[in-house]
Amino acid sequence: MYRTPIRLLLLLLTLAAMPLVCADSLYKWVDAQGNVHYSDKPQPGATKLHLPKPTTYAAPDVAMPAATAGSETPKTPSAGAYSNFEIASPAADETFWNVQSVTVTLAIEPALHSGDTVTITLDDKTQGPGTSVSATFDGLDRGAHEVHATLQQAGGGTLIAKPVTFYIQRGTRKGVH
Repeated sequence: MYRTPIRLLLLLLTLAAMPLVCADSLYKWVDAQGNVHYSDKPQPGATKLHLPKPTTYAAPDVAMPAATAGSETPKTPSAGAYSNFEIASPAADETFWNVQSVTVTLAIEPALHSGDTVTITLDDKTQGPGTSVSATFDGLDRGAHEVHATLQQAGGGTLIAKPVTFYIQRGTRKGVH
């Protein structure tokens, strides 16, 4: 019942004491109300705390492979690498008026490799996995919709495109009286 306020109080006390721990000396005392205090300055009735030295770690140096004569760092992606995988349309925050279907198109560079597949998901509707880089979703209601796309490589790698949110609005016709 009172666990959250107690945990919050302990967290705040710990955070408040952290700069003091870094000081040369640390003192602890209890006031007349029973509250425990910490300080880097001695107080009447305070006890000096002796803290162990902090544990530190130095990472080992990483040896870089020596360059051999005539070798160059490749400037182009390897044959299996994609330089671009994104949802090309609809655009982020795009609004469509009075439609019930939307076509999602992916941009993939270079083109989809043999054996690789894509899956396109709009809200709870999924098309794929397959090799088509576009999918049409029908029967969409007005409001916000989110598109996700994944590319599964035959070699086991997975690429995930940044999700896109778009909106469908419906115009209404006011009745004439």
